[in-house]
Amino acid sequence: MITNADVTVYNRISGDSTHYDTWIRTILHGVHVHVDHKTAVTDNGLKSAEVYKIRIPADIPEAGQYLPPDQFACCGGYGYWTIQNDDQIVLGECQIEIERPADLKAVFQKHCKVTSWSDNRFGTTPHWRIGGE
Repeated sequence: MITNADVTVYNRISGDSTHYDTWIRTILHGVHVHVDHKTAVTDNGLKSAEVYKIRIPADIPEAGQYLPPDQFACCGGYGYWTIQNDDQIVLGECQIEIERPADLKAVFQKHCKVTSWSDNRFGTTPHWRIGGE
């Protein structure tokens, strides 16, 4: 697989009724990122959006810290990363800690919310696939 970027994954750990959500940051090196620019005509005019397709090879240096979402939630997440819907991904290395996704608007780097993902760690090119907007 051809890799062309590093990404920063912000994993959400849901808070309970007395605590806010917590966001854990992990930088992943050597991934493939493709951004599609989609447009559509609506009743309100022309609407455009960026659709992200990210593939994370299973042999990246950080692969050993991956946990499936259910295990990630049980261990508290620190020192590990996962992929789950509503996580945030920033293209490139991002050094800021966030308290909520809106904090990423101050970052002058492209970023997206994970809207779909799959664990494709089988076959000739094992990887994780992420779709985002």
